[in-house]
Amino acid sequence: MERELMWSALAWPATEHLVLRTDADGVRADGVIVALDGRPTRLAYTIDAGPDWTVRRLTLAPYGEPGLVLDRRADGRWFDDDGAEPPGLAGCVDVDIALTPFTNTLPIRRLGLAVGESAELRIVYVQVDRGLTVEAAEQRYERLAADVYRYESGDFTADLAVDGDGLVTDYPDLWRRLA
Repeated sequence: MERELMWSALAWPATEHLVLRTDADGVRADGVIVALDGRPTRLAYTIDAGPDWTVRRLTLAPYGEPGLVLDRRADGRWFDDDGAEPPGLAGCVDVDIALTPFTNTLPIRRLGLAVGESAELRIVYVQVDRGLTVEAAEQRYERLAADVYRYESGDFTADLAVDGDGLVTDYPDLWRRLA
């Protein structure tokens, strides 16, 4: 199955276009975010995941800057494209790219929470506003209704509206899906 989606940022000039492909072998998400943050910015990314939505590979390519590749091995350890193991990421399953609502879908789909259930996660958090940096972060997801998840990270909390496939339709004050 293939879907095309588009989000618009609500607090700054930005849009994201995503092509999501799913089949028996897994999931591939190809996204491009275009934003104006003092200057025009473009970030392309690809996420490859297994059929259970467990991330296998993340590729980030900011325009005009060095990119980043992270591979997750079966033992839960992450390695960059030079074969080095970034410190502190072992055991992280999901990734969260700071600039996209799509990466919230990864744990939503992988966990399959019932209404009222919650889970605490340790994820690979990718910061993009000062070069590409990665670190482990603690996050929590709670399913409030069939189409609403509460997302918490540090002091930040948002109630995310999603469609039947777990894709964000409304990220309050930050993103709204257009298509």
